[in-house]
Amino acid sequence: MKVQLCLIVLLAVAFTACKSKKNLAKSSANSVSTIENMQYDAYRNKLPGTQVERVDKNGIRVTFDSEILFPTNSSYLTDKAKEDIKNLVDVIRKQGPVKIVIEGHSDKTGTPEYNKWLSDKRAVSVKALAVALGLNGDNISTVGYGDTKPVADNRTPEGRAKNRRVELIITPVS
Repeated sequence: MKVQLCLIVLLAVAFTACKSKKNLAKSSANSVSTIENMQYDAYRNKLPGTQVERVDKNGIRVTFDSEILFPTNSSYLTDKAKEDIKNLVDVIRKQGPVKIVIEGHSDKTGTPEYNKWLSDKRAVSVKALAVALGLNGDNISTVGYGDTKPVADNRTPEGRAKNRRVELIITPVS
């Protein structure tokens, strides 16, 4: 009888403990998603006119149209671009430490070599300004894809404009 009573008590304790851990895990997951939603909303609210979307598990992609960022065939940032990037840096600094990959893209109007070079230079320009505004350059990498990852048809002026872009993939540092 004592053995049966002990087994019942042990099972009750184990069942309750499992249920508590499950509830704790649920509330932890909810608070993480709440934090992620707040971060996502911060980017969307502070960067009007910029495309902001979720990527992977907890990353955010911010896409700037290169027509806004750079004059044609240039990697020099416009004054409007500098203002937009400053706003982005302000949001990033409030979110805590992050890793950033800056991706440069181009349309197909130049040679593949030129497009790769230009997209590299544009990504580096954005990084240089972000670092000058206070972000840690060690947590920022750049890559130029040239014309290899189009998001629109390169046969139309509108499509080419959409393909000339800079994307930042922002993920929290664990």
